[in-house]
Amino acid sequence: MENDQKDEFFDPAPSQAPEQAPASAPKSGRGLRIAALVLAAVLLAAAGFLGGWFGHYYSLDGKVREYLWAKSVLEKNYYRPLDDAELYESLFDSLAVDPYTEYFSPEEYSKDVAEGAGKNTGVGLAFYRGNYTDEEIPMRIFLVYENSPAARAGLKKGMYVLGFGTSGEDLKTGNYPKLKEFMAEQNGAIVLRCGFDENGSDAELYQIAPQAYQSSFLFYRDSESSFHFTGEGKTLSLTETNEPLQGLDEKTAYLCIEEFSGNNTASEIVQLLSKMKERGREDLIIDLRSNGGGYMDIMGSISSHFIRSAEQKNPVVVVTESRDGGITRYVCTNSDFDRYFTPNSRIAVLADEHTASASECFIGVLVDYGAVSFSDIYLRRGENGTARTFGKGIMQTIFTGANGSAMKVTTATVKWPSGKCIHGVGVTEEDGAVGIAGDLFWGEPDVMLQEVLSRFCGAR
Repeated sequence: MENDQKDEFFDPAPSQAPEQAPASAPKSGRGLRIAALVLAAVLLAAAGFLGGWFGHYYSLDGKVREYLWAKSVLEKNYYRPLDDAELYESLFDSLAVDPYTEYFSPEEYSKDVAEGAGKNTGVGLAFYRGNYTDEEIPMRIFLVYENSPAARAGLKKGMYVLGFGTSGEDLKTGNYPKLKEFMAEQNGAIVLRCGFDENGSDAELYQIAPQAYQSSFLFYRDSESSFHFTGEGKTLSLTETNEPLQGLDEKTAYLCIEEFSGNNTASEIVQLLSKMKERGREDLIIDLRSNGGGYMDIMGSISSHFIRSAEQKNPVVVVTESRDGGITRYVCTNSDFDRYFTPNSRIAVLADEHTASASECFIGVLVDYGAVSFSDIYLRRGENGTARTFGKGIMQTIFTGANGSAMKVTTATVKWPSGKCIHGVGVTEEDGAVGIAGDLFWGEPDVMLQEVLSRFCGAR
């Protein structure tokens, strides 16, 4: 039952995470369900033991077997030994031994796999938890997923949600719980009134309807135009969208990587880097802000294009260590930095406190193989005065059960190729990275990005 494994870094964003609009939120209510499942399982197990029928595994109730399987997976595979109190607390409290270890029902796991491949259903919006419960604070859009109904309608990160309804004539206001309740009651399109001005001076009406869509996690901009992946099928087309980025010079391109996920991402990065070279850009700014992670194989595939210098034929991109001391080195093949960049090419990285996990490992590849120095990494300086990435240096592995359920378990610590582990620390100014003031909800203007463009493009 445990042979179908998939190593991944994919994880929820930090504790104050964006929450997807209800039509596309896969994880809501999971904790209550697993707690109820485990409670029922333990009661049945106790009754079975006292009744004398606990002797044979396959004679047990299915929920009991599921509980025993989950317990066994944790005991055997968690990246550090668990004492009994931790083990049972984690199983009863939605597997809360850490924020990343969790149980998936068969339906949840199927949906999670589909979404990891970029196959989504919904409107493609996420809202930030820190702001949506206060009636007096207008909601703001934290993420707009590429190629989603929301993206096609023109909604942008950072916009305020100033009204919602079924038409422009019946708009109501409220916090996120009210919007969530409203959307759950709708079967078709809704209308949102949104704009970047909190007072609504630039607000417009946007009509969106939940539907299935293939998401992309990359897009490109330069001083003259922009390119996104769009379409209705499984494979999207690179489409010119004519949104140049003011502040870039004629030698520099901008690449946003929103997540290391999606079945098409490995081929899409090649298309964008080829487009960059075709358009005569040799310098690059990579935006990893709000990139909460992704899958190891996709991170490694993207990394293969950014290894400036390596002694090995197949450079190591990640090193993991299990609780028994076992070391695994993940490598990439066919590194081809010279295909897209010149010996003098310059690369910079934008990151923030939501840059986590696989994106932090990608930064490690860039640093350890000479694509960037720490001084080329720009971190958002938060309202508390600190500037750092999230600091997730542990890896999860998926274990599947006989009935289609699954468990995502933290199985190893993670290190950069050089051996550096950023867990609990992140990339910081102490490393030599540069703190830049900026808004968590960047939109128009994007203060942090504009400051980086000024420094990077003005330094010639």
